[in-house]
Amino acid sequence: MVVEASWSRLLPDLNKVLRSFVPGIGKRYSESIAEDLLSPETFQAELAILGLSGRNFGPECYAASLGEHLSLEIDICIIPDADYPGLKRKWARLGPLAELRYFEGTGQVAVLVPGSLPPLALALTILHELGHLAAGDHLIDWSAEDEIRQTGVDPLFASIHPGRRLARRLPLGDERHREREADLRASYALIAGCLGADSPYAVRMFDVL
Repeated sequence: MVVEASWSRLLPDLNKVLRSFVPGIGKRYSESIAEDLLSPETFQAELAILGLSGRNFGPECYAASLGEHLSLEIDICIIPDADYPGLKRKWARLGPLAELRYFEGTGQVAVLVPGSLPPLALALTILHELGHLAAGDHLIDWSAEDEIRQTGVDPLFASIHPGRRLARRLPLGDERHREREADLRASYALIAGCLGADSPYAVRMFDVL
C-alpha cells in the first residue's frame, strides 16, 4: 500500500490539504458542541494507549494498533475503481468517499476505500473510518436510538452495546458531530504520524513539570 510511505514528504502541503479535505478545521464547530469534540491532547492520550504517542506512523500502523486494542481484525481494502469506470461512477453517486463495514460477532472489520484518491486524501479517508471505530460508533444500539428519536429527545451521547472502544466517553448522539469528530481524529492522526517525537502534544504529555 502507498499510504505508509514517507510521511515527511507530506508535511509542506499538509495544512493546505487538511483545510480543503476537512472543512472548517482550525475553527470552532459550534459553541454548544466544541467543548465535547476531541482535543489534540485527548487524542494524544489515545495514541499513548495504542503505543503510538511520539512515534511516526501511517494508517496501516494505526489500524494494526487499534485492531489489537479492540480485539478486531481490520482489513484496509483499496478498491481499484480507476480500472472500472462503472464502479467509479456508482461510487461517486453514493456520495461517501469510503465505507466501514463491521461484521458483528466475527471480530472482522473492512475499510473500503477507492484507490483513485490522491495519497493524502486516501490516508485521511482511511483514518476517518478508523476514527469511527476508535470512538465506538460501531457499538451504537440503533434500536435504542430509534426509540429515543420517537420521543423527540436529542441526547448528547448515543446508547451502545457492550464492547471495547478506544475513546473514554460514549459516542456522540448527533451523526453530524460523529462525522466531525472522525474528521478531527483523521487530521490529528495524520499530523501526529508525520511529526512523531516532534509533536508538541506528545512532548507535553510526558512533561512531568
